[in-house]
Amino acid sequence: MTKFLSILRRPSSATVTVSALLTLLTTSAAEAGGREFWSSLLVPGWGQLQRGGTTSGARFMAMEAALWSGYFGFKRLGDSRQTNYQTYAAEHAKAQSAGKDGEYFDDLGFYQSRHQHNQIARVDDGPEAVLYPDSPSYFWEWDEDSSRERYRDLRNSGERADRNAVFVTGLVVFNHVAAAIHAARLGSRSGSAQDSPQTELLLGPIDIDRFQVGLVRRF
Repeated sequence: MTKFLSILRRPSSATVTVSALLTLLTTSAAEAGGREFWSSLLVPGWGQLQRGGTTSGARFMAMEAALWSGYFGFKRLGDSRQTNYQTYAAEHAKAQSAGKDGEYFDDLGFYQSRHQHNQIARVDDGPEAVLYPDSPSYFWEWDEDSSRERYRDLRNSGERADRNAVFVTGLVVFNHVAAAIHAARLGSRSGSAQDSPQTELLLGPIDIDRFQVGLVRRF
């Protein structure tokens, strides 16, 4: 019997679910033990290959390669989108990005100008207000409201790509632990010729910014 469990659809919902699964898998690993566990924990699929599990070993290795490809793909995408929104801000608001932190780029998307930001900050925070200095390097003023909104969309898309890259690193950890537990259980089946994993991790794209993770359980 095969049961498919959809784990998550968006990176924002991943943290709790993945943490719970890792806790469950790590607990099972303590019971299984074995050299194969540690081999596949280091390199997913290595422990399976040591026990002659060619099919399952290749599957975990392919998943590892796919996840790292996804990570570097999202990193490149995030870097490209960062360049895009910084260039756009320079063209439409005369903003200078050098040496600025994330809060500055967030404020660019919410305030029409540095002057507006400082005025509102004085009203909201009083003497404790954090103001941008009156210098050319911190100047900005959008030519149109639509330009500011377009900038905010560009920045949000870049932030999504960066979050997805971080999310994929969590899936890499998950793949290592899942492969290790499967290898340990494969090693404990003395004399068994079965090479069919009890748990498989599946990854499927939804679109360029999102994808879905699934867990297949065979019993």
